[in-house]
Formats: sequence, structure tokens, C-alpha cells
Amino acid sequence: MKAFDLHCDTLLGCVRHELDLVNDQLHISLDRMTAFEKYVQCYAIFVPDKFRGQGAIDFYENALNYYKAQTAKYEDRLFWPKSGKELETDSKPVTGILTVEGGCVLAGDLSRVQKLKDDGVAMMTLTWNGPNELGCGTSENKGLTEFGKAAVQEMERVGMLVDLSHISDAGFEDACSVTSKPIVASHSNSRAVCNHLRNVTDEQFKEYVRRGGLVGLNYFVDFICEDTDKADFEWLYRHVDHFLSLGGEKVIALGSDFDGAKVPECLNSCHKNEDFYNFLLKKNLNEDLVRDIFYNNAMRVFKEYVL
Repeated sequence: MKAFDLHCDTLLGCVRHELDLVNDQLHISLDRMTAFEKYVQCYAIFVPDKFRGQGAIDFYENALNYYKAQTAKYEDRLFWPKSGKELETDSKPVTGILTVEGGCVLAGDLSRVQKLKDDGVAMMTLTWNGPNELGCGTSENKGLTEFGKAAVQEMERVGMLVDLSHISDAGFEDACSVTSKPIVASHSNSRAVCNHLRNVTDEQFKEYVRRGGLVGLNYFVDFICEDTDKADFEWLYRHVDHFLSLGGEKVIALGSDFDGAKVPECLNSCHKNEDFYNFLLKKNLNEDLVRDIFYNNAMRVFKEYVL
């Protein structure tokens, strides 16, 4: 089987704890990914809300240098594409796509969008939970700033995907008003199934469908069900089933949030994605549909829109 995961915080865990991308302490390790026919992982450089200006830039640069060193160390098994077209040339077992979580990395400078793109960043989550120069996360229902709107448009121009996970509802509306290409919620579930502000509403999901975007299933127990002790495959399937009822066959993807969230025991390692794949088959989902959810939907968007 193949897997394409839109979001993890593994880089932050590695940098903080001086770990390698091959390790026995985190949800994600390269040696566990190579059991798959193909594993594509979006590695996010998460810049915490406490960093602003040069502090945010320095934090990003440190993580970027770590990722460069790791991709060089494991060049025999890990491929780092700089564009969607390069995905077609990838023959290694694991593909690592670089993303950013937190628009504070721009430090209020629009020219840094191109800088990130030149660094190989394929997608950026505009906010985390709090406010930054672009807008606000779910801590307050505030829209995008004028700089945020300009940054979103510049991201589209350079071929970087706009990720609206963590954005406020007002920010979502503003982003949609100034974009035309597919938008992504890299790690968000259904608010109708689990009533959490980090999850997407039905109307928001329909907009992802209309634009041919992506919504990645998040394994964080708080976003799966309100009684977190009950979070399991069955509850995560309820999000899949609801999204399918809204026409999401070509939109649903994986967005694990590995190494950035508490996940159910049944999904506490990247190799357990195979168990979730088989669980969905047992729910009588067509295998072509399961393959789309696990791999094809995300691959389509990245190949076409990451320039």
C-alpha cells in the first residue's frame, strides 16, 4: 500500500530532543516507513506562536538546516522534491515534502514567500492557534490582515499550497475571498462529528470540494471525538463517512499530526496506517476509494499545484 500524510511535527521533536529521522522515540521513523510500497510525508517546520520577527526566522533556519542534513544523510532512501513535477521522478521508498506551520516565519516581509519557495517549502499553514502578522488561529474569530491576504495571493503565485488548518472561521472566509486555486486543511476533521473549532464545518468542507482541495484526517484524540478515551478507528471512520456524504471522495486525505498530538494507541506509529487502511476496507469502502484517501488525492494536488 501507499500513504501520503499531509502533516506531522516530527522535525520539531527531532530538533528539540537531538534525534535522528531514524529513531525509536517518535511516531515517525524512516525505517518504519520503508515497509510501505511508497510513503510520502509532509514534514512541517512548526514555528511556535512565541516567536516573531528575527526569532521566527532563526527558528525556521535551524530546522531547515537540520532537514537538509538529514536528507543528505539518508539520500539512499529519502527523496526531497522541490516541485510537484519532481514527484514524478521519485523512485525512493520515502518522499519527504517540506512544509511550514506558522506564517510568522515571514516576519511581515512579503518577499520571504519566494524565499521559502526557493528553500523547497511546498505548503504553509497560515497560523497556529494565536494571532500573527497574517491573521488569527482559532483563539479568536478574526480575519486575515491586509498583509495576510497579500501573502496568500503571493503563495498562489509562486506555487505554494495555502493550508488553512488552525485558521479562524473569519480567516477561512477571507482566504477564500482572495484565492482561486485549491486550498488545503492539512490536519483537520469534521466539526459535525466532533464539535471542536479546529475541525471544519460542513460549509467549509464543501468549499474544499468545490475547489478540488484537500482535508487531511487528524489523529489527535481531541479532534476525533469529544470523549477522547473512545477515540479509535471507528470514530475516525465517522469523519470519513460524513465527509463522503458531502462529496469528499477526491478531497479526503491523511493529516496525522504525528509527533505533535496525543493519538489513539491504534495509530501511535506511522506503520499502523496499514491497520487503518485495512479497517476502511472492512467498512466496505471500495479499495480504489481507500487508495484515493491514502495517497492519490494528495498526490494529484501536489503534482498539479506545487510549482
